[in-house]
Amino acid sequence: MIHALTNLSPVAVIVVSILGFGFGAVWYSPFLFAKAWMEEMKITPQAVRSRSGRMPALVGGAFLLAVVSTVTLAALMAAHHSTGALRGADFGLLAGGGLVAAREGINALVEGRTLRHFLIVSGHDVAPCVFQGAILGAWH
Repeated sequence: MIHALTNLSPVAVIVVSILGFGFGAVWYSPFLFAKAWMEEMKITPQAVRSRSGRMPALVGGAFLLAVVSTVTLAALMAAHHSTGALRGADFGLLAGGGLVAAREGINALVEGRTLRHFLIVSGHDVAPCVFQGAILGAWH
């Protein structure tokens, strides 16, 4: 696995991290799932505005974690020689659905979350993995 990590393109990782982070911003935007997610979380727009002072730390931390997940996906794909957009998307679906969403499902069951909440949150995990996997696969 170390060999796969040392052969990653830092440019590819940063670009794909930015694109994945942007994907998440759209996912949780008012155009898609912001309102539904806020209802599920019982968060009001006023509560969001009251946290605006924490926004730089939140965005910075979220981006750092996006980079970590992108590096991990890229390293796994490199270790398994998954090249090409379709194979990359397929790998992203396997990792996102089979690992991340399944683990998120365990949390949802234990925490008593609704199916709607689980689908919003896990969809945000799976869709970017597929999207980023396709881009990483095509990058080669």
